[in-house]
Amino acid sequence: MSWRLSTRRTCVSNKGLRRKRRTSRGGSMEIRTFDQLLEEAKKRGRKKLAVAFPEEVSLHAALLAHEAGIAVPILVGVPEKIRELLVQAGADSGAFEIEEAGSPAEACAVAVALARDDKVDVILKGGAQTAQMLHAVLDKENGIRASKVLSECSLYEDTRVRHSLLAVVDGGILIAPTLEEKVEAIRNTVNVYHKLGYENPKVAVLAAVETVTDKMPCTEDAAIIARMWERGQIKGCVVDGPLALDNAISERAAAIKGLSGPVVGNADILIVPDIEGGNLLGKSMSYFAGFTSAHVTIGARKPVLVPSRADDGRTKLMSVALGIVAYY
Repeated sequence: MSWRLSTRRTCVSNKGLRRKRRTSRGGSMEIRTFDQLLEEAKKRGRKKLAVAFPEEVSLHAALLAHEAGIAVPILVGVPEKIRELLVQAGADSGAFEIEEAGSPAEACAVAVALARDDKVDVILKGGAQTAQMLHAVLDKENGIRASKVLSECSLYEDTRVRHSLLAVVDGGILIAPTLEEKVEAIRNTVNVYHKLGYENPKVAVLAAVETVTDKMPCTEDAAIIARMWERGQIKGCVVDGPLALDNAISERAAAIKGLSGPVVGNADILIVPDIEGGNLLGKSMSYFAGFTSAHVTIGARKPVLVPSRADDGRTKLMSVALGIVAYY
């Protein structure tokens, strides 16, 4: 069974929307580049940054964040190894606070404990695995979970076509999200976009097609989520779905298919069906398109940054900036 959602929607034109995108609440500008993101993070003052089991790249990112004036690194791991890495990086091995932890898992637990006690403001995963960090964050007795759902917001800087920041949710944490988890991930990400200066970010719930069919459950979820938004159950944004990727980001593709609306061709946030879709889309944007990225996990008391261990120092620096702006 399948049916096609109506494409006749009352809305302002996409052209008019592009003009509105330049300002937000109180006349503040939307953050549309990572350079602007970094400048905004500097306005928040230096935040204490715990790096859980630093290795070469995460240490480099912490030093960059310190140099940029947005963070004071606190390095959690084996002290001798950390000092060795600092010397190799050309930094003063006695200039930074070091908290001892003998293993990656222990480093994650120590970093989370520091955040829980308000001794650090941001957590950056170093050489630990994502599962180790999330285990510490979600620990029922000692963790820092603050909402029903933890989700990852991955931002990509499109400098070739749209000249804006585009979010992919969720390619790192929610494996096969339920309808409720998708809705909570939308709310988490919309809150981030409000901090970035977007008054009413546009959310596209993605699928392979625009038709709703029980053979593709993600299309049914997308239609339900769009209906929830219409009824006011999801606020602070505009939601549409199901939409294929091309129709979410290309006005031309949407026009050819006869689709219209405030989201089509103009989405800020892309909600993917599952972690495979998000992971493949995100890495394609990084490795094929060459977009710079930043990642923050939303739903804990403090920003938790779990970028890939293969991400470069700039990605991790921008993740620090994103975490600061999203939370402070």
